Amino acid sequence: REPGTGPHRHGRVGWQHLAFAVGSRAEVDRLHEIAVRAGWTIVRDPKPYPRFTPRYYASFVEDANGIRIEFMHNPPRESTD
Repeated sequence: REPGTGPHRHGRVGWQHLAFAVGSRAEVDRLHEIAVRAGWTIVRDPKPYPRFTPRYYASFVEDANGIRIEFMHNPPRESTD
């Protein structure tokens, strides 16, 4: 991609976003709120994403340059043993 052609968009060459795995849903909510207060734009509010896994919970924010950050929590499956 040529410099100055705008932020990356899904399906184009370049990185999609940066994801941070955190230890709880509450931590996703907390980091999301910090980012929003710091001026990042909400792309998706914190919510479950069962299309990834039944336990996946995440939020997405973006800065003015189109840099997208994901805060996510995806605990391991409970053992059936």
